[in-house]
Amino acid sequence: MHIAVVSDIHANLTALRAVLRDIDARAPFDLIVSNGDQILGGPRPLETWQELQRIGAHCLRGNTERDLGAGEFPPEPAGGRWRDRILDVFDWTIEVLPDDIIARAAALPRRLELDIDGGPLLVISHANGVNLDEFIWADTDPAELDRLMGTPRPALLVVGHIHAPLDLQVGPTRVLRAGSVGLMYEADAFNQAHWTEITWDAPRGAWTAEPHAVTWDHTAEIAAGRAVGYPGTEILPGYERA
Repeated sequence: MHIAVVSDIHANLTALRAVLRDIDARAPFDLIVSNGDQILGGPRPLETWQELQRIGAHCLRGNTERDLGAGEFPPEPAGGRWRDRILDVFDWTIEVLPDDIIARAAALPRRLELDIDGGPLLVISHANGVNLDEFIWADTDPAELDRLMGTPRPALLVVGHIHAPLDLQVGPTRVLRAGSVGLMYEADAFNQAHWTEITWDAPRGAWTAEPHAVTWDHTAEIAAGRAVGYPGTEILPGYERA
């Protein structure tokens, strides 16, 4: 079993296509999983959704799909200093996406569970093993970390939600977060797109996971935002360098 996991695309089609080229170069894959937060945050939500459908990705629900389905952005402090601009992006995204796509995205499954012949469990989910909101930090209280692994307990838990990479052992569970496809916050990684390659190692009876990163053209996504009247162009990655 060979799986590619992408997460936190945030409607950045340029970054998604860069990742898909890298995935194609390492093919074949049995499954491509998109781990939530696909269609809110960038200038091409519909095209991002269509690209994921075209490749037959198994899409999971993130907190932003849930919020779009509810038609309500979370209360403060969500969005931080860019909250007003992000609220504009939220409203714009609801306007440009067909209602049926918003409904389908909001109804996506929250997690994917896989095992091979009853072997160690792999869980792929957006934020953690139990819900769409709570963060897994390296310094989270150990009892809270243990709770966030969920039931049944996975051997490997692959998450997104926070866009920074993390590789953490929580008791018997390895937690891997490769980073975001379309919205890296770090100044030195603004044009990096991340994804995770997962392989079932049959001789060892174990899942292996390897993160990857590729670069993408931030000027192309900024130009796309301007072309469609996207209201968040100035908060796209790399805007201050364009």
